[in-house]
Amino acid sequence: MKKAAQFVLSLAIGLAMASSQAVLAQGRNAISGTVFGESNRPVPDVYVELLNDTYSTVARAKTDGSGRFAFNNLGEGHHKVKVLPYGTDYLDQTQEVVLASVSATPGSGSDRQYVDIYLRLNERANAGPFAAAPGVVFVQDVPDGARRLYQEGVRYLREKKEKDGLASLKSAIEAFPTYYQALDRLGAEYALRGSTDRSYYEAALMLLTKAAEINRSSFSTVFGLGWTQYQLGMTAQAIESLKRATELYSKGADPYLWLGKALRRASTMDQAEAALKRANQLAKGKVGEIHWQLAGLYQDQKRYKEAADELELFLKAEPKAVDAEKIRTLIRVLREKTDGM
Repeated sequence: MKKAAQFVLSLAIGLAMASSQAVLAQGRNAISGTVFGESNRPVPDVYVELLNDTYSTVARAKTDGSGRFAFNNLGEGHHKVKVLPYGTDYLDQTQEVVLASVSATPGSGSDRQYVDIYLRLNERANAGPFAAAPGVVFVQDVPDGARRLYQEGVRYLREKKEKDGLASLKSAIEAFPTYYQALDRLGAEYALRGSTDRSYYEAALMLLTKAAEINRSSFSTVFGLGWTQYQLGMTAQAIESLKRATELYSKGADPYLWLGKALRRASTMDQAEAALKRANQLAKGKVGEIHWQLAGLYQDQKRYKEAADELELFLKAEPKAVDAEKIRTLIRVLREKTDGM
């Protein structure tokens, strides 16, 4: 009996030691790596998750200033590393990693895997401000130097380096004066800055006009040109460009909204109403500006009930509007005018 008890005790100790060694080995398993973005540049401050076989998150880390991350004290088996680049122009990416510790002494090994993860840009990352429609590739034989300047300019703009980005785009056009992509992008960037300096609108007009001559099938260029013409008070030209934009892309609310605004400015009320209603239909009633424009159009025509209805829809879409109380007062006045008719 004594020998049997000693055997059982020895076996228990042996199993405990083996288990302890296995746990120790697992504690030495690790996955670390670096997340890279465009031009092999490390991407800092993005979340990285460690997933198990059922895609449940078991750990989360954040890349440091050099794009590095690490997960320690891991078990053996299949793991998935998922990068979640929130707030960037990159797509989520998942990479599988298998940990399998190997050693001459069972249970005493470890596995430390290092992985480099290269993120892909979202398709719209390089799109300009007016690119609301699906892009159509415009094939053009561009000199390498001009292309590099354009790519550099777009990257600077993504990185919020506005001065460098605009300068690089301008240099790309100087290197190749008929460079469509550079003309379209720089024109759009200038157009958006015109509210602070009219000369930006004027520069945008020249650039987008030239871009439209090179590529008449580009929605972003034609819409951007119409938008800029509207801002400069070129109403007839804006209507022509914006109508063309709706023909190039009939599924977007923005070109119909701005066409409606231009037609309303030209006092072509029936056409303006049709364009704004189409914009509202495409936006599913969720864009406050469309309701605001319709309300103004109806009020101009003394259609007070419809104007009041549209203002209520505006407040529903924009509940935190700055002049909400004044708008509610106007709604009451319009309702009273309706009752008195």
